[in-house]
Amino acid sequence: MLNPAQQQAAEAGDGPQLILAGAGSGKTRTIVYRIGHLIAQTGVPPHRILAVSFTNKSAAELKDRLSLLIGDNGGGVASGTFHAISLRFLRRYADALGYPLSFQIIDSDDQKALIKRILKARNIATDRLHPSYLINWIEHCKHAGLTPDNTPEHGWNGINMVDLYAAYQNELKRHERMDFSDLILNVVLLMRNHPDIATALRVRFDHVLVDEYQDTNPIQHEWLMHLCSEHQNLTVVGDDDQSIYGWRGADVRHILEFERIWNGATLHRLQENYRSSAAILKLANAVIRENTDRHEKELKATKPAGEIPSWKVCNDEYDEARKVVQQIEQWQSLGYKNSEIAILYRSNRQSLPLEQLCREVNIPYRIVGGLGFFERMEIKDALAYWALLNRCGDKLQLMRICNKPKRGIGAKGLEQLTAQLMASGMHAYDWLDLLASGQAEGVAKKLLPFAQLLIEIRAECDELPDRGLNRILEASGYLNSLNAMGEIEAGSRLDNVRTLQDYIEISLMQDLTPVEFMDRAALLQSSEAINDNKQEEEIDSVCMMSLHRAKGLEFDCVVLPGVEEGLLPHQRSLDEGESGIAEERRLLYVGITRARDHVLLTSARLRRFYGETHYPLPSRFIKSMPGDILQQDEPLAAPSPTPNMNNEAGINIGSSVSHPSFGEGVILALEGAGDAARVTVQFRRSGTKRLMLKYAALQLA
Repeated sequence: MLNPAQQQAAEAGDGPQLILAGAGSGKTRTIVYRIGHLIAQTGVPPHRILAVSFTNKSAAELKDRLSLLIGDNGGGVASGTFHAISLRFLRRYADALGYPLSFQIIDSDDQKALIKRILKARNIATDRLHPSYLINWIEHCKHAGLTPDNTPEHGWNGINMVDLYAAYQNELKRHERMDFSDLILNVVLLMRNHPDIATALRVRFDHVLVDEYQDTNPIQHEWLMHLCSEHQNLTVVGDDDQSIYGWRGADVRHILEFERIWNGATLHRLQENYRSSAAILKLANAVIRENTDRHEKELKATKPAGEIPSWKVCNDEYDEARKVVQQIEQWQSLGYKNSEIAILYRSNRQSLPLEQLCREVNIPYRIVGGLGFFERMEIKDALAYWALLNRCGDKLQLMRICNKPKRGIGAKGLEQLTAQLMASGMHAYDWLDLLASGQAEGVAKKLLPFAQLLIEIRAECDELPDRGLNRILEASGYLNSLNAMGEIEAGSRLDNVRTLQDYIEISLMQDLTPVEFMDRAALLQSSEAINDNKQEEEIDSVCMMSLHRAKGLEFDCVVLPGVEEGLLPHQRSLDEGESGIAEERRLLYVGITRARDHVLLTSARLRRFYGETHYPLPSRFIKSMPGDILQQDEPLAAPSPTPNMNNEAGINIGSSVSHPSFGEGVILALEGAGDAARVTVQFRRSGTKRLMLKYAALQLA
């Protein structure tokens, strides 16, 4: 059965229809019943109906539901993703664009290899232009509907990007290939430039229905405009409040301006929510109504009030992780399965302390749609550099980074290096010392500057809080090689490296040796401690993922860590201004509405980032929420201007203190001053620790 709003939308007549479907309001059900109504009540033949979705998963779900409703494997309704449907069109008409009808789709590995060949032919090194950046830029152009002929001039490190775009397209056509973005763009080019084909495509369907319309990019929007321009029987379903993919080309204006673009469009609002408790919806509504450029709507609960969402203010990221784990254990005691609990973070770098604390208390977890912190490429690379610098790296780590960044060592050179190292019988770091002394031969000479750099920086390591991580990554050119990937990808990877630097500094303050740190990192990367060699899908695990990946999912209990200025909203979005902040607010709204029963938001008073301590303010999205909407565990205190405790603040030998990670303890010794001040503390649970006051976050007990 449908509720009145759903039924009205399902039974609407011809013409453009905009169905605003709030989170958890049954949008897929409404689409399916509208298709059923068109077939059963208005006599539209199933094969004259086209249903478009964004992902293979949603396309499969739509087809399954159509089969249940009307049988006969969906009754012949044409359905699929934008890409899949475009491919069907091109299999008939690609020859009009100069492609054979048997063209193939290039996969990501072949695409990257093709780009590398193009760059190599032009003597463009990857530290000037990373292949991934070029691929992403070309994809961005295609999403915007731009071909090499109408793309504005764009340079990167003195390189003509449009020329490379044209060369790439020529090579694709020469190899009779298209990439995935070409599929949609080329259908639009057919409809732009070949009126007869445009007519043939338009007359194939009497009705077109589109799910998740708020996520359309300009080329998808144009695709629909061409396809529906005659009959105008376009039904779109979406929610502007859940438009969170602007960074990859989605344009929320398509749904905001639908009624202007399609004159005479009928608007339907689905506001009854069947997922979340009333208390959760009260918070979600309060968050999103602060966005001004949106369709007016408010989620209405069909479930009881439930528990008021809570907000916990934590000392630092490790105290935050500990409180998250304690909350998970409490939910477990209430009978919730791990798989119905999700931790949704804004930035992947937030996962490290959460992963560490979950392992400490044996809570199984899995990183959904991503990698664990220590499994990421840039972290493995950075650790390889650091381990060799600190004389605990092995042969595999040297082979991993010997040509990162490029040092002119190809595949054959790598084989020769490996053979030389194996023949020496030496540790990798000792062999590098040998090279630095002038005993390098053959291809090993290419490692001479690197080996000498290691010795130079190693002499300073004892004076550096991170034992040289930042120095070696910067001096070797590795950080610059990440920057060549472009702003978005490089920003994320550099954030992860900075988080690793902070983690190394904190660990060394706990008197871990470099070898012990590498052991800890290996255990965090290994799955044996928790999974006990079982298959991941067999284990009842807490889900960790980014907020962007959580869209479309739902859980009983949701944790949103890092709800603070600089994280949510993210600093990059703050720099963009109001449009960026509005999308960040929508992202928080999406996170809150993933939950059925319980929501926990957390903020930290201080976070360590790239060797510095930051004091973030609570997120503007929640800091003024009243207690009947968001309950707080303690009054929000203004951040301290400095974390350093000293004698004037009341700390002395014998003082009782508490630490967010080590608990309660007693001061045994004080030494140094200012940023170099250190304190020795005897903790009840964790033993004796020698800490830098700048980072220790000690509080008088």
